[in-house]
Amino acid sequence: MKVALISAALVSVTLAVARHPSPPSHPSPAPGHDEVQFARFREQFGKTYHVKTEFERRFTVFQQNLRKYEQHNKSGASWTMGVNQFSDLTDEEFETQHMGGYKKTPGMTTATKSLAAPTKRAGQLPESVDWREKGAISPVKDQQACGSCWAFCATAMIESYAQITEGGDVPILSAQQVTACTPNPLSCGGTGGCMGSIPQLAFTYIQLFGHVTEDEWPYTAGSGNTGSCEYDFNGMPPSVGLTGYQILEANNQDAVMQHLAEVGPLAVAVYASGWGAYRGGIYDGCKYSSNIALNHAVQLVGYGSDSDGDYYIVRNSWGSSWGEDGYIRLRRDSEAQCGTDSTPMDGTACADGPGSDEQHVCGQCGVLFDTSFPLGAHNWSMP
Repeated sequence: MKVALISAALVSVTLAVARHPSPPSHPSPAPGHDEVQFARFREQFGKTYHVKTEFERRFTVFQQNLRKYEQHNKSGASWTMGVNQFSDLTDEEFETQHMGGYKKTPGMTTATKSLAAPTKRAGQLPESVDWREKGAISPVKDQQACGSCWAFCATAMIESYAQITEGGDVPILSAQQVTACTPNPLSCGGTGGCMGSIPQLAFTYIQLFGHVTEDEWPYTAGSGNTGSCEYDFNGMPPSVGLTGYQILEANNQDAVMQHLAEVGPLAVAVYASGWGAYRGGIYDGCKYSSNIALNHAVQLVGYGSDSDGDYYIVRNSWGSSWGEDGYIRLRRDSEAQCGTDSTPMDGTACADGPGSDEQHVCGQCGVLFDTSFPLGAHNWSMP
């Protein structure tokens, strides 16, 4: 009986030890700050890496970017950096996947002639303008890993001018139609689709064929595959039409300010390679002494001022989780400062047209150089 009791006791002790094992003599260290940040980043943005080497590479890039953000945010700059969907990309990868060209068309036509000089100086205009407050700006969209910024910019502009002209709600139009269908025979801004183009070509295409809604043709090019032009007039009736477009005089800050105050938003060219980690504040990271290589198309929706200075309000196409709910504020100088785009073939010229020499560009990130807007936006059934 004693032997049986002792055996039973030994079994109980063994089971207890199995249930509650002793802690190891050298416990594994708790995850560090970078590991925790990386885990949160992957969860928030749905990032998955299918092989260990890719996971390790992305973690290394993420760590390097964290150090860059921390160093910048300690510098006292007027804008801050932070983790977003691009934080596991190198600068080169970011530029390749999320720019999209913005190059001038060769020459001028009647439909694209520059407007006359403005009649008002900045001091005669409202202190601030924001077309979001006027109900003329659609929700921020995301071009994803496709160089279709030009298509999203043009679509946003057509949406805005349709609302300004017709009133009511902002129509939500198809960026996929513009991305897949707009021809680009002179390789302006790239070779078309996800490989880059310009908003002016999109305006011309929509003038001819009309713009269908996002519901009719949702965006599918986010993986980098432009897709085919499946436009069918009978199957996809147009919602909005145009009569053309115009551009403002290059580098004319007064003209830009007056247009924003009295007419509407503008499609603009910018050098956005340094925008990837932008979190908020007034961005002044484009140095006028450096190459301002215009490579991105965005919508300029207003201007304003705060305690940190004057700024332009720019709507981007990288989703609402980027920047200030999808927007960036660019430093606005009282007198426009200028620099040089010394590589225009990488951002402001067509393959078979003029503009291959150095170009004089003004405004933070070149925002004043190439500005345009659609004409005659109307409901398709009422041209």
